[in-house]
Amino acid sequence: MASPEVLCLGELVWDCYPDRRFLGGAPFNVAVQLARHGRKAALLTAVGRDEPGQRALDFLAEEGIPGARVHPRLPTGTVTVAMGAQGLPTFTIHGGCAWTDLAGADPVDGAPGPGAAPAPPAVLVFGGLAMHAGSNRRLLESLLETWGGDAPAVLCDLNLRPGWAEPEVVLWCLAHCRFLKVNQEEEAFLAPLAGLGGPDAASGFLSAWGLRGVCTTLGPEGLAWREPGKAPLALPVWSRAEGAPPVVDTVGAGDAITAAMAAGLAAGEDPERFLERGRRWAAFTCGVPGALPPRPG
Repeated sequence: MASPEVLCLGELVWDCYPDRRFLGGAPFNVAVQLARHGRKAALLTAVGRDEPGQRALDFLAEEGIPGARVHPRLPTGTVTVAMGAQGLPTFTIHGGCAWTDLAGADPVDGAPGPGAAPAPPAVLVFGGLAMHAGSNRRLLESLLETWGGDAPAVLCDLNLRPGWAEPEVVLWCLAHCRFLKVNQEEEAFLAPLAGLGGPDAASGFLSAWGLRGVCTTLGPEGLAWREPGKAPLALPVWSRAEGAPPVVDTVGAGDAITAAMAAGLAAGEDPERFLERGRRWAAFTCGVPGALPPRPG
């Protein structure tokens, strides 16, 4: 596998609704965002030797995203989505799936096997969900050690979920990244871990964990950016008056912003530029059902 601009590492799952299923997982969504916007992305994930896994591999091949592996024993990941009385979904993330043991999976489409490291990317993106598996933490540590002086800029999209927010794992994630993307709820979760409080706790994350930049998504209020030695930036959502499409749903908007950050870091762009891209990519994603942007053309 040739060196990509961005390597996304972590889960690929099928989100199983009562009447349908969709491919998902934050690293998967980020990789597809990048590929559909013309960036060279790879996805280090794993699926099972089963029909859902083959369908996922076929989809990745169609999108031109290399890097997937096939686990010899564990099934393809699933998330059960149940609809509540008021139409609000609840998600049950199932463990013991292929993405929880990336190092134990076998290569496909030219990807390196368990004993080999892929070529170093410009940016590595990982999330907190997959890091709840110790073997995945060891794999990421091994990759960074192997790359040494060629180590990429590491971006963590924390992506905490109920039952998948162990403080020790979260602290590990923060110790192994230099750029962080969180939402408001995750920011509030992190503040006590750093002994911080107040309305601008995210600025304290910079010194607490040696971060070079923190992006906080604020829902309909847009997003905020903080980096050492500079005034915070705030950008609104891309509005209809600016040409944004009507909102269909907001699924995947945060992943679009993560992808835009990764693309900008890979290109050495200023935050103002990649954050502007992020709010546009998020608006495109909100304009269609599901977490993925429209295919080009």
